[in-house]
Amino acid sequence: FQDLVVPDIDGYESSENTEDDDDDDDSWGLSGYVTDASEFDRILISAWEDRFAGGLFRYDVTAVSTKVIAGNKQYVAQFNIGRATNKRPTEFSIDKVCQDFDANKFNFTKADLKEVLFSFTALAGQADENVSRSIFEPSACVGESPTVVLINVSPIEYGHVLLCPRVTDKLPQQITPDVLLPALYMASESRNPYFRVGYNSLGAYATINHLHFQAYYLMEAFPIERAPTVEIAPGTHGDCTVYRVNGYPVRCLCFEVGDSFEELATLVGDCCVKLQGANIPFNILIADHGARVFLIPQVFSRRIAHNKIPESIIATGVNPAVFEISGHLLYKQESDYDGCTESSAEELLACASLTETQFLALVKFTVGEGKNSPSA
Repeated sequence: FQDLVVPDIDGYESSENTEDDDDDDDSWGLSGYVTDASEFDRILISAWEDRFAGGLFRYDVTAVSTKVIAGNKQYVAQFNIGRATNKRPTEFSIDKVCQDFDANKFNFTKADLKEVLFSFTALAGQADENVSRSIFEPSACVGESPTVVLINVSPIEYGHVLLCPRVTDKLPQQITPDVLLPALYMASESRNPYFRVGYNSLGAYATINHLHFQAYYLMEAFPIERAPTVEIAPGTHGDCTVYRVNGYPVRCLCFEVGDSFEELATLVGDCCVKLQGANIPFNILIADHGARVFLIPQVFSRRIAHNKIPESIIATGVNPAVFEISGHLLYKQESDYDGCTESSAEELLACASLTETQFLALVKFTVGEGKNSPSA
C-alpha cells in the first residue's frame, strides 16, 4: 500500500497522466473539478452529474462562494446559504452517541431511488493494483442488503455523496471494524487525492441515525492533513502507525495503514467502539486514498448545552461536523464569511477540542493500556 500515501498534496499535479491513461476526461463531464480519475471517479461523477442535471439537488452547489483564508493553516471557507436553509433537521437527541435505529424517522430506505448512484462491493484482500478491488452496479437491488452510494441532496461540494453500508439492515449511526472497511476501500478506489470520506457520530453533527459516511472532492488540502504528527507507542499497533496530531486547534489522532485495510479498520474501529461505549462524540476523516484516518473526538454540542461557548461563535451557526472540524468551514451568513480570519477559525474549532488532560486520558483508553473510560 505504499503507493496510497500522498505526502505532499500541495505538490500534486492533476495534469499528470500515466502511460496507459488514454481517456479524454472532458468527454465524460468532469467540468474541470476532477481531472485525474479512476473507474470509480468516472462512474461517480457521471452519475452525480446526471442527478444534478435532473434537478434532484436542493440547490446549486457549484454557485457557492469559496475562498482560502489567509494564514499559515490555509483554512477553506465557504458561504453556503442553501445548506443553511435546506438541510434536513436533526430528529434525535444529541446527548447520546449510541441510540437505537428508529424506522419512523427519516432513514435512507426512504430516499428517492433516483438518488441512488450505484451499489459498492469491496473485495477484501485484493492488494494487487492490477486487480479491481470493488464491484460497481447501477442498481441498488443487489444482494440482500447492498452497500449503496447515493447523492447528498444538500451538498457541501462537487461530487458530494453518501456511502450507506448494508443499507437495508437499518444499522444505527455507529462504527464497528466491519462497517468501516467499505469506507476505506471506497477512498482507495479514487485516484484523485482530493477525494475524502468523512463520518459524524451522533453528538458530533450526524443528522440521521442510519449508518452512513459522506464524501466529496475538495480541491484544496484540509488543514488537518497538513498538521505535524508525532508517533504514539511505536511498534505496538501491528503494521499500522498511530500518531498524535500537533499544531491543530482540535486535539486528535491519525492512523496510517500498514499491510492491509483490514488491520487498519480493526484498529480504528475498535477505538471507535470504545468512544461510543464512553459516550464520547467523534468525527472521522479518511484521506490519502484510505492510507490515513483522522479520529477526532469533540465536545462542541456538549459545550453549547452547558453554555460554555461564546455567543459570538454560536451566532455564526457553523456546526463543526467532520469536514468543518477538518478545516473546511461552512458559513451560513455572508458577513461571517466575508470577515473570517485564521484567528476566528481557530477560536471556533478550539471550542470543539478536548482539554489536554481529557485527550491524554482518551489516548490511553483507546490506543494505550487504559482500562477506565475518560470523561469528556
